[in-house]
Amino acid sequence: MCFKADSTMPSHKVCPMCGQRQDFQNKTCTQCDFAFPADLGVKKRMRECPECGLEQPFTNRACSQCGYKFPRARGKGAAAKGPKGPNA
Repeated sequence: MCFKADSTMPSHKVCPMCGQRQDFQNKTCTQCDFAFPADLGVKKRMRECPECGLEQPFTNRACSQCGYKFPRARGKGAAAKGPKGPNA
């Protein structure tokens, strides 16, 4: 089955963690290994600021209202390393 190229389908997306331009088909960022959600680039992703509750674009690194700094993704395998700290 052949499909005609759809001008509404983006060919690239930008990694929300490092800002690197990526091919739309990439499942992870080639720069920082951020795992793209399946729908990133299809619709605008939003998240709520835990400090003030304002909805923010997922790409914001800090809240535009209160300045809260969103935690950065650590890339592949970060959770597998386990917790850090004196009790780890």
